[in-house]
Amino acid sequence: MRRRTVTDRDWAAAPDPVLALAQQDLAFYARTRDRSRRTHYATELGALATTSSTVVAAGLHAPAWLTALIAGGAVFFTGVRQLFSPAARWVVTGQSHETLRRAVDRYRLLPAADRDAAARAALQATIEEVGNNELREWSDTQGQTQGQARAQGAAPPSA
Repeated sequence: MRRRTVTDRDWAAAPDPVLALAQQDLAFYARTRDRSRRTHYATELGALATTSSTVVAAGLHAPAWLTALIAGGAVFFTGVRQLFSPAARWVVTGQSHETLRRAVDRYRLLPAADRDAAARAALQATIEEVGNNELREWSDTQGQTQGQARAQGAAPPSA
């Protein structure tokens, strides 16, 4: 897999900086949504494959080290799922992308002459609202993850 370098242009120098900022944010949400979707599917398929293989290996009386190795893979995928929450991230970034895309579409549907300060302010308000909502959702998700870790007896994170 080849890693692409993301080049975010300076939105402040664009002819319509609010639209350029919104498009930059749209690109970010699309990349993050797609990466989260792929991570979610990979962790779910990995967990499914390793947990079912563990049962099969035990049923076939495979060597203990092999069964333990496969079970370790299942634990690994479960840990990735809990630690990174790719499904929740997929949903949050998908919602953010769709909300922002609709606002950009509404803005772009306005004739160029009607894209006044009020229209730019409405688009900017949507950009800020989407960012605040995503931050709130991320914070809530992190709080749930930390709460689950404490409930399972893990040491609390140092401040």
